[in-house]
This record gives sequence, structure tokens and C-alpha cells, in this order.
Amino acid sequence: ASLVRRIFLFSGENILIPEGGASYLKLRKMKSLPVFYVKTAEIIGRVEKAVIGDDYTISYVVAEFSGREPGMILADDFELREEALIIQDLNKIKSYAYGEELSMYDSKMGDVIFNSEGREMGKVSDFIICPHTKKVWGLEVFSGAIKDLLEGRQEIALEQVCWKSVISGVLTEEGSDQS
Repeated sequence: ASLVRRIFLFSGENILIPEGGASYLKLRKMKSLPVFYVKTAEIIGRVEKAVIGDDYTISYVVAEFSGREPGMILADDFELREEALIIQDLNKIKSYAYGEELSMYDSKMGDVIFNSEGREMGKVSDFIICPHTKKVWGLEVFSGAIKDLLEGRQEIALEQVCWKSVISGVLTEEGSDQS
């Protein structure tokens, strides 16, 4: 079974969309996701934020814990599920000093996406993450309150976006130049 379906846009573009959506997670839904420690079968904290690297993969998450300082957990040290972030070893929680990190998420939110004919499709409103690979699969695009209410927000595969500037991208059929 295919993991994607194609949607034909008015401009003639083909866009890949995750089928069913259940195996993908919007990054904003990660905030407040419980941190579940398997060995004691308890929730030990909550995700505060996820940091996305330049390769569009989760680098680490920052979590808040009761009775201790916030900590960071590297992507290799947790499993990501729709219901929880799962860890096997408390020693994998590293110290987190509130530093200034630049997450690709922060730099791309609000970027304008155009189709190949120059028609504005909307602004990036979220990343869509594959929990198994911890990679950004695609972008959620906000097109305006009324259009989104009537038609829903668009979800566009990251491979379909070619970033042309620091604030905008264009949809392509061939793939992208993600620089």
C-alpha cells in the first residue's frame, strides 16, 4: 500500500500527501507530549519543544521534568509516538542551559509558498514529522481562515518545495533544492 496520495492542484502541480495521516505528526502537537519512562512505566515530564536541524530532522527535544531542571534528549535516544515520547534510559537526559539555538522550524514558519505559476498558496504554519524517521515529511500551509475552514489546510511534501529565498519557496514537480 502506498504511503502517499497525489492531489492535482489548479496549476497542474502534483502534490504528495500522507495517506491516512495517522503515521505522521504535526510538530506543534509535540509540545506538551508526555515523556514516558519505560522502566518505571511512568510519565516523568513533558516536551517543551523540538529542535529541527538544517537537514530537516529532529536534532533533539527539550523537556520539562517535575523536581529537576529542564533537559534535552537527543533524537537517537527516544522513540516518537503520537501519544508520547518514549525513553529507555534516564542517563540519556542531558543538561539543557537555555541557549540560543536556531531551529529550522523557527526559521521557516511564516515563509510564503508559491506554485510554479506564481500564485501564492499560503504561508508555512507547521512541519509534518514522520515519527519513525524523525524527519520532516512535509509542510502544513495556511491559506487564510475562510479557505482553511472550507477546504482544510494544505499539506505539501517537503520534496516538492524548492526554497528560492530565506522567506519563500516554489512548488516543483521534480523535487527540491533544499538549500
